[in-house]
Amino acid sequence: MPKKTFQNLPKARQAEIRDLLLTIFYEKPVSQVKVSEIVEALQMSRGIFYKYFEDLNDAYDYLIHFYAGQIHGEIIQYMIEQEDDFFQGIESFLLLYVDLTQEDPRYRQLVLLSQNSHLFSYRSATEHSLSAWTQLLAKNHFIMPGLDEQISFLYFSMKLVIDSLTDMLANHWSAAELLRDFHFKTHWLLEGIKKGS
Repeated sequence: MPKKTFQNLPKARQAEIRDLLLTIFYEKPVSQVKVSEIVEALQMSRGIFYKYFEDLNDAYDYLIHFYAGQIHGEIIQYMIEQEDDFFQGIESFLLLYVDLTQEDPRYRQLVLLSQNSHLFSYRSATEHSLSAWTQLLAKNHFIMPGLDEQISFLYFSMKLVIDSLTDMLANHWSAAELLRDFHFKTHWLLEGIKKGS
């Protein structure tokens, strides 16, 4: 994670650094990136880079964690906007990613996240918006009385989204194909797959 020096930068400068890191890490694997490329593009000294990050892997991990957190928040916001139609909220979010060009920052973020989808399993020590999440589950009549189960379902839902988007990227799906596959998943969740006896 970035050092305090980075966190103390103005938000605009942090965003500028993230944008550049996104461009560089999208174009080639972190193992092929050199610090000199980053410092030259940002017009900073090598020493300043190391005041912000431990090394390239630290910068890369920060970028992925940042975008993963951003997507977590956006998904929940889309669900909340749909209130009592949980899966419609996810569908609306998924459609943001259909037909993006490779130059679109959102597309590039998705590519990096799909390559690091394990980060959607990382559970923060401090959970944000838990009360909103609990209310959302109640509005949708999802019966999960324990907080641990509610949090587990939160991360399951996030992985459902990133897995669907990863499948879309890998298979070059259209919006119809993406939603068709997502409807299979929601049907399994809501209706089950085993016939009653």
